[in-house]
Amino acid sequence: MRYAWLLGVLMLAGCAGSRPPSAIPSSDTALQAALTRHISVLASDEFGGREPGTEGEAKTLRYLAREWQAAGLVSGTNDPANPWFAPVEIASSTPERSTLRFSRNGRAVALPSDEAVIFASGTRGLIERAPVVFVGEQGAQLDTAALAGRVVLMGWGHPGRTEQREALLRGGAAAVIAIVDTREEFDRIVGQRRDGSYRLAATDAADTIDGYITRGAAASLIGADRFDALMRGMGDAQFRPATLDLLATLEAVSTQGRVRTFNLVAKLPGRRADAGAVVLLAHWDHFGRCGSPTDPAAICNGAVDNASGLAVVTELARRLAVGPRLQRDVYFVATTAEEWGLLGAQAFAENPPIPLDTIVAAFNLDTIAVAPRGTPVAIVGKGMTGLDPGIQQVLKEAGRRESDETLAQGYLRRQDGWALLQRDVPTVSVTSAFGSAEALKLYETERYHSPADKAEGIELGGAIEDLYLTEALVRYFADPARWTATSGKSVTAP
Repeated sequence: MRYAWLLGVLMLAGCAGSRPPSAIPSSDTALQAALTRHISVLASDEFGGREPGTEGEAKTLRYLAREWQAAGLVSGTNDPANPWFAPVEIASSTPERSTLRFSRNGRAVALPSDEAVIFASGTRGLIERAPVVFVGEQGAQLDTAALAGRVVLMGWGHPGRTEQREALLRGGAAAVIAIVDTREEFDRIVGQRRDGSYRLAATDAADTIDGYITRGAAASLIGADRFDALMRGMGDAQFRPATLDLLATLEAVSTQGRVRTFNLVAKLPGRRADAGAVVLLAHWDHFGRCGSPTDPAAICNGAVDNASGLAVVTELARRLAVGPRLQRDVYFVATTAEEWGLLGAQAFAENPPIPLDTIVAAFNLDTIAVAPRGTPVAIVGKGMTGLDPGIQQVLKEAGRRESDETLAQGYLRRQDGWALLQRDVPTVSVTSAFGSAEALKLYETERYHSPADKAEGIELGGAIEDLYLTEALVRYFADPARWTATSGKSVTAP
C-alpha cells in the first residue's frame, strides 16, 4: 500500500517482529500452508522485490498466471491481442537539478537551499518573475483567472492534498509548491521524489512544475506574522487566496523515460454474463531494491505488502471455482505500479475489460497479513458506496465484529480502491489489517516499506479469517437473488 509517511522504518530494517504469529486451528493448516507457499515464492530474493519493468515483474506475473489458470480462471482482458496481461505504459521523470529564486520589490529574498525544491514533469521547466499566491487548501473551486501564470503556495497537511495539487496544475498554475509541516516529512518526500516520479503515459502529458518548501522557509519567505495568519485562516469558509508581494523564478531539469508493465486480468465466468460482475483487486508490485542504512542495496521483498494480498486472492480463486458456478462473473486483477501512485488501478479504470457501471462490487486486498486471529474488521470506504447494507449482512452471518472505521479511512486515498471509487465504482476493503491500531503500528514500525518485510514470521491468523470473509462477500454480491445490481441494495438485509 502506498502510505504518505514512513515512520522511520528504514532505521529499523533489521528488527524482527516481536509478536509471534497467532495459532492457526488444525482445520486451517492446509490453507495456512498454501498462503505461506505463495508468499514465500513471491517475496523471495529471486523475485527481486517485484519492481515494475524488471525480471522480477516477469517472474511474478508468470507465477500468478500459472496459479490462476490452474485454479480454473480464464483470461479476463477481453482483448484477443493481449490475453491475461493488459499493457500499462508509464512515463517516468528523474530529477537532475533545480533552482528557486524569489524577489520582493526588486530585491532577492534569501531562502535556505536545502529547504525548498522543485521538480519538472518534462525535460525542462522554466518560469521567470511570476507572481506568487497563497491558496491554503483550495484547488478545484478556483477559476483559471486566479491561477494562470502564478506560482501557487498550498498547504500540505490535509487529506485531499494530492487532488488539490492536481486541480491547481490543471487549472493553469505555473507551478505548485506545497508547504510541509515538519522537516522530517519534507526530507522523506523529497527523497522519494528524487528517486523519480511516474504517471500513465496515455494521460495528459503537459509539462508541469511542482515542489515542496519547509514551514520555516515559507515563514521566512512570506514574513512570520503574515504566514501565521494565512495558515490559521486557510481552513475558514471565508478564506480567499492571497496574492503575496513576491516574484518567483524557477527552473527544473529532469531525465525522461518509459516503463512498459502489465496488469494481470483473469475471470471466473458466471452463469449470467448480463448480470454484472464482482472484482477482486490486489497489487503485485513493490520497490525492488530500496536499501537500508546498513545495506543500501538490500531487496524490499514486500511479503506483507502485498504478497499476502496476492496469496489470498489466489486461494480465493481456487475456492470460488469449486462447486456450482456463481451467477455473476468474478474478475481477478493483479495491478501494477500501486507503489508509484495507484497507476495500474488507474489504467484498469481508464481501459476496463467491462463497462465500469456493470461492476456490482469491487474488493481490494492489500497488506492483509497484519492482525492476529479474532481481530475485528474495518471497512476502507465505508459510507462511500451503496454496498454497506450487504456488507453488514455478511458480517452478521459470518459472526465477524466491526471496529471503528476512523483508522481505516485514513488510508482511503492510499490504496488501489481509490482509483475505482473516483470513477463511481463501488469499491471497499473489508479487512482486519485496519481493525487493530496496535497490530498496524507494529507492522509499520518493523516491516513497512523496508527490507525487513520478508516471508518469515508473517502473521496469518487475521488473513485466513479475512479470506473466509471475502469469499462470503464475493458469493453474496455475485448472487442477484441476494444483491440487485440495478438498485444497489440487499435483497435479504433488513
